[in-house]
Amino acid sequence: MKIYYLVLAFCGTCSMFVNAEKLMINTEEYAPLSFTDKDGKVKGIATEQVELILKRASIDYELKVYPWARAYKNAETTKNHCVFTTSNTPAREKLFKWVEPLSLNKSILVKLKGSDINVASLDDAKKYKIGIQNQDVGGEYLKKSGFPKLSAAGDADKSLKKLKSNRVDMVAMAESRYKALVDSGEPLEKVTDIFALKMGLACNQAVSDDTISALQKELDKLIADGTQEKIAKSYQ
Repeated sequence: MKIYYLVLAFCGTCSMFVNAEKLMINTEEYAPLSFTDKDGKVKGIATEQVELILKRASIDYELKVYPWARAYKNAETTKNHCVFTTSNTPAREKLFKWVEPLSLNKSILVKLKGSDINVASLDDAKKYKIGIQNQDVGGEYLKKSGFPKLSAAGDADKSLKKLKSNRVDMVAMAESRYKALVDSGEPLEKVTDIFALKMGLACNQAVSDDTISALQKELDKLIADGTQEKIAKSYQ
């Protein structure tokens, strides 16, 4: 009888691990929030936070880098997929379950340094050709705001190449990325703000509430003890 109960207890423990969620974590090349270094390791302000909270919450995961549109679509449509660093907007709020904030940021318009483009307001930028990234919140906002000259690209690097080859006049991007590009020597200047961003880990609705709660709890700890700020400063 004792052996029988021991077997049941052991099998119950096994079942718990077998049924534990494994998360597929999707991201993109978007330094300094997420990027692949020269050794092939995915790093960045958001990447370090996401991996740390997953490990501390004892959640199994696999991290992959895709073009943003694919990374976003995976999380929106596929069970147990998540994507970062995702801006939380009213239109996206109910599409995902959220762990946030990984970053407080701004979506901005950027031009080449020395360009004679000057705008007094965001609305003034409508007369210019603007590069946007597929499924990027800044680009989506410009579309809905009636900007007529938008040129979409599959990822952030392609959008930047359009700007540097004068195929667009400005590019929409996160301010953190703009600062990292300037620090790396890219000849860019900020034109104007689009809007403020709260960015986080966006998970498919099928991810369990317990998993989301566990991750949010660990992220809250990173923010409270200063780890999030320390990680951000190490990249900027």
